[in-house]
Amino acid sequence: MPVIILKLPLPMNKKILIVTGSDYTPQVYQAFYDVKALGHTLYLLSDGSFEPKKGVFEKHFTHDLRKTKEALEYMKKQPVYFDAVAIKTSEWLTPLTAFLAKEYDCIGNDPIVAFNCRSKYHMRQQLQQNGIPIPQFTLARDEKEIIQAVGRIGLPCILKPVGGNASYGTFILRDETDLKNLREKYSFAIDFLKKKAVSEDVFTFTNEEMNLMGVEEPVNMVTDYLVEELMTGNEISVDALVQNDCVTLMGIEDQIRMAPPYVLETAARLPYVCSEKEMAEIQNLIERTVRAMGIHNSATHTEIMFTPEGAKIVEIGCRIGGDDLHDTIFEVTGYNLMYESIMIALGMERKYNVPIQCHTFMEFIFPKKEGKINKITVPENLKKDFDLFEITLMAKEGDEVALPPKSFDYIGYVAAKGKTPEEAENKAKQALKKIIVNIQ
Repeated sequence: MPVIILKLPLPMNKKILIVTGSDYTPQVYQAFYDVKALGHTLYLLSDGSFEPKKGVFEKHFTHDLRKTKEALEYMKKQPVYFDAVAIKTSEWLTPLTAFLAKEYDCIGNDPIVAFNCRSKYHMRQQLQQNGIPIPQFTLARDEKEIIQAVGRIGLPCILKPVGGNASYGTFILRDETDLKNLREKYSFAIDFLKKKAVSEDVFTFTNEEMNLMGVEEPVNMVTDYLVEELMTGNEISVDALVQNDCVTLMGIEDQIRMAPPYVLETAARLPYVCSEKEMAEIQNLIERTVRAMGIHNSATHTEIMFTPEGAKIVEIGCRIGGDDLHDTIFEVTGYNLMYESIMIALGMERKYNVPIQCHTFMEFIFPKKEGKINKITVPENLKKDFDLFEITLMAKEGDEVALPPKSFDYIGYVAAKGKTPEEAENKAKQALKKIIVNIQ
């Protein structure tokens, strides 16, 4: 049932828990400063992989957040009762965030809703049941089942790990030749995902945890795959804020992806330039998708592909979009999505008038060959360029990197702004030419 937010005066000095698996950009920290300026107290729950800026959080709780039930029990023992729980981008932590919101009787997603957004298989089922346009799909739990699924779906098709994100482990089977090489691609992908499950943010839930969420058909988020019909067409991502079932589109990104058989995003433009009619179609599809998933008060990140048969949903997450999107949307609209997410979690009524202040272009840096990163050089003048609003390194010196199918490694990305899409793209590409990545 929809959650009704009562418009009551909000007492100051609310205790707010922020859940994350990584550190934040200055724009996100600005959201925290602004929330503190209202008189609220912030707390942080992380995996301990970074040290947050001093003076921002009253207390920093750390735990192995891959263990959802253990992390929940750990927080139950803490002598603090929270008034709101919020998350930025960490897709893998959305079920834990939902559990915590439920534990403290806060506004937020139900755990099963968060799980359905986290598991591509359950997401597909939920969307299909509610008549949302999606590709044909079949669940496959091993190589034998994948081959059987390919026979049902047909070639070409695309294979996606149920719990993967950022297109990790995803690849296309274009024809019989690709099918003959399935074992190599599948083995490389599974090995990569298992390493991510240990070191980073692709991990599975225990049957006990899935039972707590109300999952009726358990899956292995790391090794189970979806075999889907291959959709073709332009792809966009849409970041929206949902409050009391009202959906506001905050940013639409035009995505550029790697050539088949892999589908990693390589670059993006924001805002997406389209007609009023197409914008209305996007709004309608997002609203229907949000309702279908049972999201009432949350940030959302949705990917849509415009196929010859019409627009279809690629996936939806109940969180803010990752990588540059938070800061890019701030540059374009002036809205800080972390701040807005906290306000929604607090039950503060929000009204939006979303402007377009500039155009942006973001491009990822990929390894050009397999090897160890010896040195990454980013000229100081680039760091001081106002129009290059984000230069982020996702890898570091000493890291082993490779291209698909062996690995799915990003080295970093550059985001730039300009008065036109062309100006923004030119600034980003000129900066990329000056960033040197030496791989031995």
